[in-house]
This record gives sequence, structure tokens and C-alpha cells, in this order.
Amino acid sequence: MPRKDETQEVQEQEPRRPYEEWARELSTPGWLLAAARTKAGWALGQEVTRKEYEAALEAAQGEVIRNG
Repeated sequence: MPRKDETQEVQEQEPRRPYEEWARELSTPGWLLAAARTKAGWALGQEVTRKEYEAALEAAQGEVIRNG
């Protein structure tokens, strides 16, 4: 198991890009991108890692939308 400081170093080495670039690269549907952006609270152009981006997509897909 890596030490805490080693884990932080690995996270810092992951490329961070604007979430819009990840969306283009991964062909994310517009409705899912909008849901993930809202749920994650991202500002336009906010940089995230691919792991953060994919986690936000997964969380948005699991969201239950209720009428009323």
C-alpha cells in the first residue's frame, strides 16, 4: 500500500484538462455532460483529471430524477 504522500504525488502527475476536452475526447452525450457538470459544480473550463471526470459521469448517471 503506498504511503499517503506517494498517493498524492501520483494524483498530482495525472493530467488535468478542462472537462470540455474530456467530453469531446470521450464522446460524452450532451445530456450526460450537463448533468455531471451540474452535480459536480464545475465552472466553465474547470480542469479535472480523467478519473474525476469519469466519477462525475458515473454519479450523474446514478441520479434519480423525480417529477413534482
